[in-house]
Amino acid sequence: MYDLLVKNATVITVDPAHSLYQPGFVAVKGDRIAAIGPMEALPEDAAAAKVIDAEGMCVMPGLVDAHGHAGHCLTKTLGETNDTQFEDAWWLNMAEDIYFHYTDEFFWYAEGALAAAERLKFGITTGVSMLGSTPRPDRLENLQAHFDGAIKTGLRQVSGFGSCDGPWPKKPWVWDGDSYVETTLTPEQMVENTERAVRELNGKHKRQICIVAPGSIGYNPKAETREFAIWKNKEMYRIAKEYGSPLHTHLYGGGVKFVYETTPELLNPHTSLTHSTGLSEEEIQIFADTGVVLFHGPATRANIKKRCPVYEVLRAGGEVAIVTDGTAPDRSYDIWRDMKIFHIIHRCHENDPLLAPPGKILEMCTIVPARALGMDKDIGSLEVGKKADMIIVNTKQPHLAPFGIMPIHRIVYHAQGNDVDTVIVDGEIMMEGRVMKNCDEKQILDDAGKAFDKMRSRLGDKFDAFCAYGDIYGLRGQTMPNPYKK
Repeated sequence: MYDLLVKNATVITVDPAHSLYQPGFVAVKGDRIAAIGPMEALPEDAAAAKVIDAEGMCVMPGLVDAHGHAGHCLTKTLGETNDTQFEDAWWLNMAEDIYFHYTDEFFWYAEGALAAAERLKFGITTGVSMLGSTPRPDRLENLQAHFDGAIKTGLRQVSGFGSCDGPWPKKPWVWDGDSYVETTLTPEQMVENTERAVRELNGKHKRQICIVAPGSIGYNPKAETREFAIWKNKEMYRIAKEYGSPLHTHLYGGGVKFVYETTPELLNPHTSLTHSTGLSEEEIQIFADTGVVLFHGPATRANIKKRCPVYEVLRAGGEVAIVTDGTAPDRSYDIWRDMKIFHIIHRCHENDPLLAPPGKILEMCTIVPARALGMDKDIGSLEVGKKADMIIVNTKQPHLAPFGIMPIHRIVYHAQGNDVDTVIVDGEIMMEGRVMKNCDEKQILDDAGKAFDKMRSRLGDKFDAFCAYGDIYGLRGQTMPNPYKK
């Protein structure tokens, strides 16, 4: 007897054979897929404790959003009117100021739950988050609070921190009610805390995965010496290797060559580099030669300001995954939207309407990021023996009907995050009929509001500067003054 049986669905497996069953079934025993195939292969006497008749609907692997930032759900739209092309990058200063000085454990708990709920309701079963924008690595308590908030929703949460951007030392504030104590964080403490986090927090819950996640492994001569950057990178690699952790970070054009020349061991198939815009031809080839994976956020400002040569990397033999990058200042966790943006912008650039085929796009949100995270033996596709992480998409809607012909095209081109009806993680139903089963959604929203109000109160007059905006109805809008400019 099975624990769960989903039947009569269009089953998109994303397995190596690209198997597709119409109609098909998926049977679950415990937290694993026990059987899968066409309906005619399901024995007539097959029974299960829970049966979902998904006739006219689509079953597919849970999506993997492999890059985001914890904290962003409570800072979205703040500082949105700055333009980093003409002004100093004050949005990053704002984010670090908020995350390092005006947040407490409740903030990270409430935001973690809110972000996880948004992801889960969009069909994401595994989400990766860096603690902050450039990560805040001074307190394991903040990271654990973030995990606690996320995991209660049912999401498989992959998070961590690591080295943050200079200058050093950092001066994080630790709040106790309405008062705070300023502390000092040194690079040596940062390394110690990163190692402790991976050692002590990884696996505390079956869906809690702690990784090494430095803000960047590039070299910023304005904030650090070349020798310091190399030391920092070697330490991040040492921790990742010693504990078998994937290493996840940001890196851009010029930085890839720096790492390749100074710490080439960092570049391997279990290292993922987010954004990687402005790559040179040499750096494109480095992706192919080393197996390091490019995590591409098509809707991000990084990709707007400077192009990511996605198809050059793919043609060279590299791997690419699609990610959301979190929700601030102007995005969402609806990775279905990013799928569409991906194929539109890259088709436009190449003037090729057949580029970015939908099957390839789907792999970039499932099996490719799972492989980069070292989790492809468990998630990323529907196969016997793998974890039962899967979603049911309600395709009985006008914008998807008539569903059945070319189902992968219909799903990638036309489905939206709100079309996800049911989410199953580890064989457990975490959402059904768009109702979250593992937590109180209203409580998550209430907690998020309380955490936001507390942050706003602590910010005082600064908050008004973060919310200032000029002409939002003109052709371009208006750049606001940099409140951090001395």
